[in-house]
Amino acid sequence: MRLAFDEQIFAAQQYGGISRLFAELSKQFLRDDSLEVDLMPLDAPVVNRYLLDEPYLRDQLKVSDAGSTIAALARYFMRMRPRTSVDVIHNTFYLPHGLAGYPKARRVVTVHDMIPELLPKSRRRLDFITLKKRYVMSADHVICVSEATRNDMLRVYGEIKAPISVVHHGVDPIFRPGDPRVPGLPDRYLLFVGNRGQYKDANVLLNAFATLRDKADEVALVFTGGGAFTRAEHAQHQELGIADRVIQVALKDTQMSGAYGNALMCVFPSRFEGFGLPALEAMACGTPAVLARSSSLPEVGGDAAKYFTAGDAQDLSGAIEGLLTDEQERNRMKNAGISRAEGFTWGTAAAKTAGIYQSLVR
Repeated sequence: MRLAFDEQIFAAQQYGGISRLFAELSKQFLRDDSLEVDLMPLDAPVVNRYLLDEPYLRDQLKVSDAGSTIAALARYFMRMRPRTSVDVIHNTFYLPHGLAGYPKARRVVTVHDMIPELLPKSRRRLDFITLKKRYVMSADHVICVSEATRNDMLRVYGEIKAPISVVHHGVDPIFRPGDPRVPGLPDRYLLFVGNRGQYKDANVLLNAFATLRDKADEVALVFTGGGAFTRAEHAQHQELGIADRVIQVALKDTQMSGAYGNALMCVFPSRFEGFGLPALEAMACGTPAVLARSSSLPEVGGDAAKYFTAGDAQDLSGAIEGLLTDEQERNRMKNAGISRAEGFTWGTAAAKTAGIYQSLVR
């Protein structure tokens, strides 16, 4: 069965959950002959580091470094859409150009979240030119990354004629317990991973942490991802009296397992997620995960995570304090999280996705 991915997301995104998904699926399809998926090369300039930094993917997919997102997207929009004969085209994003090409191929689209539609203020520049609804309504099969995303999509779009399947993300085997401590990180810390603005609710965590300052005087709060703190954020830390206890670090992917695994807990206060990969990565590393009881996060964490009311700093403070003072519960959550994460693999995701392709071809 001949499959094509388009290069949309790899031209637009250096790192991120959407490109991570398609990079991981590419690995599985290229390496596992039992899936019976013949993935066509992209043959395109891209900016995505998941492809460019892994020689096997770079060579198999025939990608080159575009140098900049502008250059990669310009090439994408200017090139003639492929006339290649394939059985299935799985679009990686929702840009206008992607609905053309690949004649007679069955079309699959993945919906990762409905955040731009439900939270309009969160829209990025690319969101204003995307045609997500048109992709969904013209698809032969729609994949959602969680039941929560599926429910959000149906709430926003109404009836969808194509079959809909939920295929969860997997977790990379590099996320495992026991990796060494990352040099420079504090001995005892809470970890926050990802962007901090808007619905990610980093402010909720900061306010919760401020109330614990005197009860956990040897614990720091570490942020990674999302870029350096702004002046406004530094001022906020000063106002809350926690400037000496809050740090931001830029970590490589190869350091993340150690960062997760040596944290007292990973706090993911986001009130809206399509899936929530950091929660899964933390559990795979044996780190207790404290999650907002919202959107897809309970679907990911199950009984292995601890939850608080989304947006409620007082409730979050209580959840953190309870875990800080209960080593036995942290150990229970460590074992439960590892077991829970074992149920989410990229191999399983690829097998379910390949089954969808095969059903369309049949």
